[in-house]
Amino acid sequence: MTSSRWRAIIYLFVFGLVLQPLSASSTSQLIIKPSVCMVKKLGDSCRMKVKVIWQNAHPIDACLFQDSLRLKCWENTLDINADLEISLAQDMKFTLKNNEKVLAYQHIKINTALPKKYRRRLRADWSFF
Repeated sequence: MTSSRWRAIIYLFVFGLVLQPLSASSTSQLIIKPSVCMVKKLGDSCRMKVKVIWQNAHPIDACLFQDSLRLKCWENTLDINADLEISLAQDMKFTLKNNEKVLAYQHIKINTALPKKYRRRLRADWSFF
C-alpha cells in the first residue's frame, strides 16, 4: 500500500473515533417549571406547584431529591412528566438520581418582591441648583 492510502485509513480511523462519541452522547436535562419562586419578603417560605420533565433513552429507576429529601420515585420509566407540590425556605437544588448516581439537577431560586435594602439618597433634599 502506498503512503497516501495509509494516511487516508488513519484519518478515517481517527475521525471515526472522534465523531462517534459526539453523535452517540445524549445529555439529558431535568426541567422544573417554574424555576423561580416569588415571596413577599426575605425569609418567607414558598409553596408552589411545579412541573417536572425528564426523559431517557432506556428505562431506568429514578428518584427526585430536594437536597437530601426524597420527593418521588419512578420505576422502569423512559420519561417523567409529573406535577409536584414543593415548599422552599431558600434557594434549593433538585437532583434526579439512579442508585446514588446523579442523572440531572436543577436549581430553584427564591426572589423577593421587595428589594433587600432601600438605597440611601445621595444628595440632600435642598439645593440651590
